[in-house]
Amino acid sequence: MLDMLATVPGLVDTHPVHGRRLRAIRSRVYRPIAELDAAILRSDEPIPFAGLDRGAFAPIRAGQEFGRPFSCAWLRITGSVPDGVDDAVVLLGVRGEGLVYDAGGAVLDAVSTVWIQGDLPHSGGRFRPVQHVDLSGGRVELYADIAFNGLLFFGVGRGVYHGARLAERDAEAFGLYYDYLTLFVLAASTTDAALSAELHTALREAYALFARNDVAGARQRLAAELAHPSTSSFVYSAVGHGHLDMAWVWPVRETQRKAVRTYTKALNAIEHYDDYVYGTSQPQQLQWMKEQHPEIFARVRDAVATGRIEAQGSFWVEPDTNLPSGESLVRHALVGRRFWQHEFGLTDEQLRLCWLPDTFGYSGNLPQILRGCGMDWFQTIKLTWNKVNLFPHRTFRWEGIDGSEVLVHMPPEGDYNSRAAADGLLAGVERYPERDLDTAMLVYGAGDGGGGPGEVHLELLAREGSLRGLPQVRKAPASAFFRALEQRELLHRHTGELYLEAHQGTYTTQGQIKRHNRIAERKLHEVEALAALAGADVRDELEPLWRDVLLNQFHDIIPGSSIERVNREARASYAAVESELDLIAEHLIGQLPKEAEPALTAINLTSFPRQEHVRTEDGWRRVDVGPYAAARLTPLAEAGELSFTEDSISNGLLTVRFGATGEIVSCIDAASREHVAGGFNRLVVYRDPDQFPFDAWDIAQDYMQTTPRTLNVTSTRTTVDGPLVVRHHEYRGAKVTVHQRVVLEAGSAVVRFETHVDWHEKHRMLRAEFRPAHYGDEALCEIQFGHIARSTTERDAVEKAQFEVCAHKWIATEDATGGFALLNDSKYGHRAKNGLISLNLLRAPTFPDKTADRGSHEFTYAFTPFAPGDLAAVVREAYRLNNPPLLADGIIFDSAVSADDPGVVVETVKPAEDGSGVVVRLYESLGRATQTTVRTGIPHAGVVLTDLIERPQGVVDLAELSFGPFEIKTILLERA
Repeated sequence: MLDMLATVPGLVDTHPVHGRRLRAIRSRVYRPIAELDAAILRSDEPIPFAGLDRGAFAPIRAGQEFGRPFSCAWLRITGSVPDGVDDAVVLLGVRGEGLVYDAGGAVLDAVSTVWIQGDLPHSGGRFRPVQHVDLSGGRVELYADIAFNGLLFFGVGRGVYHGARLAERDAEAFGLYYDYLTLFVLAASTTDAALSAELHTALREAYALFARNDVAGARQRLAAELAHPSTSSFVYSAVGHGHLDMAWVWPVRETQRKAVRTYTKALNAIEHYDDYVYGTSQPQQLQWMKEQHPEIFARVRDAVATGRIEAQGSFWVEPDTNLPSGESLVRHALVGRRFWQHEFGLTDEQLRLCWLPDTFGYSGNLPQILRGCGMDWFQTIKLTWNKVNLFPHRTFRWEGIDGSEVLVHMPPEGDYNSRAAADGLLAGVERYPERDLDTAMLVYGAGDGGGGPGEVHLELLAREGSLRGLPQVRKAPASAFFRALEQRELLHRHTGELYLEAHQGTYTTQGQIKRHNRIAERKLHEVEALAALAGADVRDELEPLWRDVLLNQFHDIIPGSSIERVNREARASYAAVESELDLIAEHLIGQLPKEAEPALTAINLTSFPRQEHVRTEDGWRRVDVGPYAAARLTPLAEAGELSFTEDSISNGLLTVRFGATGEIVSCIDAASREHVAGGFNRLVVYRDPDQFPFDAWDIAQDYMQTTPRTLNVTSTRTTVDGPLVVRHHEYRGAKVTVHQRVVLEAGSAVVRFETHVDWHEKHRMLRAEFRPAHYGDEALCEIQFGHIARSTTERDAVEKAQFEVCAHKWIATEDATGGFALLNDSKYGHRAKNGLISLNLLRAPTFPDKTADRGSHEFTYAFTPFAPGDLAAVVREAYRLNNPPLLADGIIFDSAVSADDPGVVVETVKPAEDGSGVVVRLYESLGRATQTTVRTGIPHAGVVLTDLIERPQGVVDLAELSFGPFEIKTILLERA
């Protein structure tokens, strides 16, 4: 962050002589002709053009504020064109962003003065020229939908109207301004002292000519320097981009407005710069264009068809890849790819690139997911944000946990907001480990409302294509760069996850959003399985629900790194999705096979047979049901093994004893083996100080060096509830209250902690700590479609930097004599170091949401011992914790799908996307090669192996299905 703040003053500000010269030249670019009148209509939320009340506008003067962050306003700009003026330009000055319409409601242009750190000054200063204004009738009438969204990423400041005017542009002064700016940045950045001196001389002499009113002479002097070609063999492949977060320090509704501004600027730039190529990566934004601005959408479609706009990636949005389930990541690709192909006619060859520049680390199984979804190229820059260790590669092959690999390029400038100036071009080559390849990507443009590449970027690049002292720059789509790169021999390879040594707090912040996401993913799974079993077509009903969930998996929403409004709206969106899924599930259950006699039954929509207990309106019942099956509930058997004492509970399989503070001090199994080394479920509150400015994102690496506050139990009682023995604990502090049910179930070796927390701390972190007796040098952490091994030691800087890791439903460690697994139903942040397994339950940052995580929370976590090597039991219990059986009336059917090998998980059963049958997705969960039989009761005419997005790959024999370690297989059961 200090590096980022160091760029705030800007290069021009640190060279005041050149700054004064540039301002003097800039004063000659536009000659004012006439001031225009302005009126304003303010509102809290956006008003569409068609909804404007023309009588509600009030006058506004230049220099007046028009709103706080996120407030909205319309400007009406009017005036007359003076006689004899043939080539006037409308200049509009706004601190903020705006979309400009003509009087009939047609979009003309977008303006933005959104400032990105290190920006170079624009030739218009605080004003921007508005394109496509028709002045032929002698009158001006424009409408600008304007917004101010804060300074940098802070919600501070005010939007200001600077004025509107007609002006004439001096083309020679305009050209001189960018000639000077280009060479000044090169002179200030090059390490070639002789070249720097020569350029400074030229700049001084050119400015002297300008000062004598000889603009043409000044340009001629600099033209001599600009004419010297590059002598470098290094070539940047430059593509324009307007990185735009779907939400962050502005709400989703503002992203919709930022998107139309960005696309409008890109389309207008395409008209003016013949070789300009713009890339866009998030189909959700184009869906908004189709719905809200169909004329802009049509122009984008034409630009894609002619190759001027490039589709960069298949994902629906740029998601987080640590937190969403594997199935969700597949759906990002499936939904996004379907949009590109249906709306734009793109081919598989045009959709090979995954574009995730800003996501907070990348799952170790992402290579397999990408390849299975038709993507084998991957672009990011985020690992340059590592806080501890410099990631060693920029161009390399990345191998995932199953052996799949993708080609990765990280633009060496380390930015997706490159300003395309000489300093960045030179720095990129200097810090590029693979510079011997003589090529790299340049991703340029102002993101997050800056509108992508603007005048400054494009004018500089027009002069930098081949310029002495710089590498060469050629504009081209990203796909052309990757297509050439894949032909090259690459020396570097990385295996496993791409762990970001920063932003580990995002595994925990905004716990309610993460819990909603886990629940929504489960309910989507259930509804799709029910639809497949019922033979029902609910694709149209589920498509918008999937899109809502995918939007909320954007890499600043589900991680919890957005403002309060974004988080509030995300929770509401998830709740609406869950409610709708409940209605659909109820309808589908009614279509399943039903017994004539009423009987209470349970539906198991997991890969595992289940023998457990469920609570009904009539009390406890037992269920014994196969995978993807439904069975009758039976009466509860005697649970004679349940017992308790003043400080212990037992079910015959485990005996758990509690200490005075409430933590578990002993857990002994039926074979008298002790599983506790240093306490289980010690609830502690750590200081979690402000991590400016990334408070919601980051956790201090040294937090373990501080002494936490241990929560002591304030009241206890023990009850037997049917098949459960329950220890009730209450913990009270000044700003935290925890109510916890510690549950042992008859016949189960799992200890559950059903938890309710009232949390009102500030800059604190609540964790549950476990020190198991069975602990190894690795922790196995569940990720999408598998697990990854991470070191539990701190032998070097890399291991120390991974002080907090992401795991999904379980984390486990073992030694030669046994193992310990910690399960959860909605948590992701873990520490697994030096004998400790610590689950991060809640945080309390204050930026960008000062209310983050304050309030009430419900969640469950659990632990289970396991025999050496019996990881399959851990996987099974984690699914059981997260996927409770569904209760129904009289619904009974045999197992619809199952795998003989308990390590092969039937993850998904769903209707095929094209309606041709039922899709079954399985994966090998234990990390070893195997062959298994898959059994199904679903009627089918044939069995086809497909990729993850359901493209046929060949026939397959369900009786002998071979899996590599962590391999995912997708099978289509063709409709009979």
